[in-house]
Amino acid sequence: MDMTKSKVQGKALDLREAIERFVKPGMKLHLAGGIGGPSAAVCEIIRQFRGKDPEFTLIQSTVTGHSLNLAHARLLKKLICSVCANISASGRPSRIIQDAVENRQFEMENWTLNSLQQRLMAGAFGVPFMPTRSVAGSSIADNNEETFKYIKDPFGSEVKVGLAGALHPDISIIHGCVADIEGNIIPAAPYGEDLWGALASKGGVIVTVEKIVPTEFIQKYAALVKIPAYAVHAVVTAPLGLHPFSLANPGIHDVDPYEKDVDFLDILYEASSSEHALDAWISEWVLQCDSHQQYLEKLGEKRISDLKEKSGRIKPAPARVPPTSHDNADAFEPKEMMLIALAREILKSVETHGHKTVLAGAGLAATAAFLAYFRLQGAGFELATGNGQIGYTPVAGEPILASEANVRTSKMLTDTILMQGVVVGGENNKCLSILGAGQMDRFGNINSTTTSSGKFLVGSGGVNDALNAREAILCLKQTKDRFVDKLEYITGRGNAVRTVVSSMGIFKKPNPQDELHLVACFPDPAMRNLEEKINEIRIHCGWDLKTAPVVEEISRPNPEELQLLRWLGT
Repeated sequence: MDMTKSKVQGKALDLREAIERFVKPGMKLHLAGGIGGPSAAVCEIIRQFRGKDPEFTLIQSTVTGHSLNLAHARLLKKLICSVCANISASGRPSRIIQDAVENRQFEMENWTLNSLQQRLMAGAFGVPFMPTRSVAGSSIADNNEETFKYIKDPFGSEVKVGLAGALHPDISIIHGCVADIEGNIIPAAPYGEDLWGALASKGGVIVTVEKIVPTEFIQKYAALVKIPAYAVHAVVTAPLGLHPFSLANPGIHDVDPYEKDVDFLDILYEASSSEHALDAWISEWVLQCDSHQQYLEKLGEKRISDLKEKSGRIKPAPARVPPTSHDNADAFEPKEMMLIALAREILKSVETHGHKTVLAGAGLAATAAFLAYFRLQGAGFELATGNGQIGYTPVAGEPILASEANVRTSKMLTDTILMQGVVVGGENNKCLSILGAGQMDRFGNINSTTTSSGKFLVGSGGVNDALNAREAILCLKQTKDRFVDKLEYITGRGNAVRTVVSSMGIFKKPNPQDELHLVACFPDPAMRNLEEKINEIRIHCGWDLKTAPVVEEISRPNPEELQLLRWLGT
């Protein structure tokens, strides 16, 4: 071997060559690198394996964007994941995955964000399992009996502990911010689900990066290196390798961050409505682009430049947001009343129980948490996300959380294990979780995995993990098929749930082990009396609803609440 040539080239390969050399049919593929995973590499896998029935096992926490097309292209034998969804400005169920699951196109294992990472952590540590506080008592545990077990604490506490079996990918493909030519990787921030699968991989790592940097650069930022060179087989330069999702710079110079391409994702979502339309989309954006460079050329310099400039243009709001005037400040929509009621409950809980961290899922939960945050002028608690952002300042109009601008304001950036396992669910957590749900029962147990008809929804995600917080508040639209007497699937137990805010009223547990009681109704523009409103709520509840001794009517939104809420939606 020419050692001089080897030393100069290091592990740098072209993307096509890296996939061709290291990815083989039948492998367990781990994909990571931000929410959408290593998009450039996923497209190359589709180019090389479409029509060849490779029977991959895909291991990926959040399957979205280009990764969904691995299922559509019928490249999968099995899917091990936490979430499968179309994510753009909001999160929506994936028609591709729903159809594939219904038609038994592949086997699926659904895990929580934290427990899936703990399985990979066990693989990296070289131990057969990892103890976890997640999963226990849920349908996730029932459906994964071969890889999830219970054991009584061998040290005498009599506590029953959940054990998640180790998971070893055959190859891990991740996208990082930069790496040197030997493969020392600085990933984008936060680290989310990007670390443990790479370290658990039996066949090492293929890393795509925005750019390859000198080793002197890596030495300067050694504290940000999270995956060492010995684990890496190939280093591939792939600028914009996470597109259509965002990349956040972890604090190094000369690397441009970029925001998610919402328009691109929306078009992909529309195309996924039919097999023919999605085939045409994949042909145009993947198969007809012979390489990642051609994909970038098809995107065009202006579009790429706009995504990078957008990253700088989107500004988080100051903690102190001046109220603005709005017409019809006295009039409000039912959804606005629900969000304002939820924000008030968040503030009450923080004041009563001294929560220091509020974990909010996307959508309504995030909007209400943002409203509570600004009502306290940003001084009462730290906002957090399940992928490792702590202490960020929200961006108006960005309730999906996957914003590079949010990352820039965070006071701590970490990974899912520390976030969900310790900050949210650890022994000394001071966390309040705000969660949506597809369905719930009278005890606050949640189903976010299937629809009321049993169709796959989006998966567990971090819901089960978030229910390990000190307290949880749920929010959801109230209908009889969502407020059910018995759940067919339990994504997470409602032991920590104390309060539920529905689209019609507020429910609380007198004691943690009790069922929920109706305690308050919303003001009604139709001016119905209290008894009529309670009866209406009973009609839309799937069990024999109990009420508090006194059911109150909560106060209407005040102008400041409405102004802030409407500003958040801009």
